[in-house]
Amino acid sequence: MTTQRKIAISRRLQLTIAICFLCLFLVPLFTEASTLPIKSYSLKSQSFHSRPEGDFETLVIPIKRAQNLLMIEATVDSVTGNFILDTGAPYLVLNRTYFRKGKSKESALAGGITGSMKLVTQTVVDKLEIQEMYFKSVQADLVNLGHIEDNKGVKILGLLGASLFDDLEMEIDVNKSVLYLYRLNKSGERISTTAGSVAIKPNIQVPIEVINSVIFVSARVGESKLRYCLDTGAEINVLSNEVPKKVFQHFRLTSRNALTGTSNQKVEVFGGELDELTIGTYTFVNSQTILTGLAGLQSVYSTELDGILGYNFLAEGRVVINYRKKQLSMYFYKSEKQ
Repeated sequence: MTTQRKIAISRRLQLTIAICFLCLFLVPLFTEASTLPIKSYSLKSQSFHSRPEGDFETLVIPIKRAQNLLMIEATVDSVTGNFILDTGAPYLVLNRTYFRKGKSKESALAGGITGSMKLVTQTVVDKLEIQEMYFKSVQADLVNLGHIEDNKGVKILGLLGASLFDDLEMEIDVNKSVLYLYRLNKSGERISTTAGSVAIKPNIQVPIEVINSVIFVSARVGESKLRYCLDTGAEINVLSNEVPKKVFQHFRLTSRNALTGTSNQKVEVFGGELDELTIGTYTFVNSQTILTGLAGLQSVYSTELDGILGYNFLAEGRVVINYRKKQLSMYFYKSEKQ
């Protein structure tokens, strides 16, 4: 195996481990437990990037909720069940509890955000199906997701990462509990417009940067320009504790917690409210936010990261992500927002 290939595998494993940490640290900071989006990131070889197939133009997929985790139903090699919709992860992750058999590719030890070591095994599934859409020969990582299942009280087969959707337009409507997936033409326009958002002007429309299928959005707090990741697998917004000091003037602390993961590694988080967060031309006020370290995540994303937009951002309106146009739009649920 070449040195370059070994590095790519190691970085991919780091991401998988910290994806598990995403749902590992339970944050009882507000009225219900939230999941702290702690991940690391590794690059995935493009040779394993599967493209969507199937006879469809628009898919209308029911969203299930486990607190603020969004899940949809999918089938992997005839095993059907709940998968977390996770745009903060770039690829497919499977719960090894239900996928012990199959073609194993590589396994190794790698460290996650907290420095703990975990064994991650890679596999290739023959077929992943989401309604009429399917993918062939999909590379996936096998990890233990039992800690998420125990906390949420629901069976979870895995995580559906962003690379599965980056040939499509995705519309997330948490009020109606529906995910729309649209096939696009070469210009990035929907082939069909019969479902989903109506032809009205969005309240927010901003360019996005897509790095290995993960979405980054420019934002502002006060006079400080920040860089956020859009993560549908995060149950709450997150702010890095390494942002400029003047940003903290806008953060009101309400609680402090030391949280322990499966390897007895502790992460300190602060709960509170961010009094303003501007995206595009609109300013969100008093957003519930977790303040914690994101240095490890930033390191493995290999890009600047100041925060994460999670469920409480998605709850503001229908969110439309067009990977081909590299554009994010939001249509507010509350008509009084201007």
